[in-house]
Amino acid sequence: MAKSKEKQKSISKGTLALLIILATSAVFLALLIILRTNQGICEFICRHFVNFYQGAAGRFYSVTNVNIFEVLVTLGVLLAIAMIVAAIALFCKKKRAQSRRVMLAFAIICFGIANVYTFAAGFAYNRDAAPIETYSGEISKDVALESYILLKNDLQQCYDEIGNYNQDGSVICPYDDKQLNQKLRETVDSLLKDDYYYSYTPKAKPIISSGIMTFNSIAGITFMPTCEPGYNKDMPILERVHTLAHEYAHTKGVMREYEANLVATYVLLNSGDAFLKYCGYFYAIYFVDELIKYDETYFDNLEAYPEPEGFIQDKLISFLWWRNQPSLGDIGNFFNDLYLKVNGQQEGSDSYQENPDTEDIVIGEDDGGPIYMEIIVQYTNMHAMLVEYAQKLK
Repeated sequence: MAKSKEKQKSISKGTLALLIILATSAVFLALLIILRTNQGICEFICRHFVNFYQGAAGRFYSVTNVNIFEVLVTLGVLLAIAMIVAAIALFCKKKRAQSRRVMLAFAIICFGIANVYTFAAGFAYNRDAAPIETYSGEISKDVALESYILLKNDLQQCYDEIGNYNQDGSVICPYDDKQLNQKLRETVDSLLKDDYYYSYTPKAKPIISSGIMTFNSIAGITFMPTCEPGYNKDMPILERVHTLAHEYAHTKGVMREYEANLVATYVLLNSGDAFLKYCGYFYAIYFVDELIKYDETYFDNLEAYPEPEGFIQDKLISFLWWRNQPSLGDIGNFFNDLYLKVNGQQEGSDSYQENPDTEDIVIGEDDGGPIYMEIIVQYTNMHAMLVEYAQKLK
């Protein structure tokens, strides 16, 4: 009987120890969540602490070409299944103390991961705006039209300079995967020099199980605890390049999605490389066209300065590729939306781009009444970046 009581007491102490660790982890996570509501604290922690962590972890995990995040996810799923099954089995065998310990250990692991991720990524969601070159003056109609023409001409020049095409006119990437990743990494290093950005640029890695990403309509993913910009290796090349640049932006401390797209486009357009610039236009062309959406001349200007036919073909290839892939529907978007909202992005998955201020104007009439057109009255940072880049093309 004495041995039984001693064993019971020992088990209780072990359970208590696990509860204390779990409570400590929960309190620490709550503290991190509270601290990240203050933008000044977020900026300080990112510049001085996360930057150091990112450099150390980025160098460590860049040693291998294997995506460690992918490995950890696989091991994590297996571990979770094993621990849950073990806890249930122990409970069924009336070993409830051991079952509780297993579940407490599982909870501690979950809280530990949440703490590391909140530190490595969570604070960056409430940082200052990422510093890039944008047009500081008023974007008048004349400036907008001039910029639009310069950008369309630059797109045509990039297309002509690439010089290697498929029979349908779509471009052929002049680099293999290793060369492309390295070139983009060097470009990020050369352009994002401000102290705002984390000092180390890690190695981009393909996701081996890209089929699962495609199934969930996911183009790329960056897991900040391992500082690995990962990408869907099966995507059409032009979209893959912008996705790579977007994920690189995350690893440099730009976590808000619309800003990661802004920084990615800035990097590609200012790369000095015709193919990378062409990939930048692949994403930015929608915003380029929006520059002239200030009155009814919009349609005339679109017709006067068309895109290269090969560029149109490239866009079609990407569109058809995604449309023809098997999909789980909105499941991937649902979890991404939830994740972004948890990290303070109230618009969730709609936060991948800024929306300009618009208003409707009357451009004609028909039997049903007036015909309206939506015009832009206040441009976004993406438009201002494009105008600034256009001014350098003159």
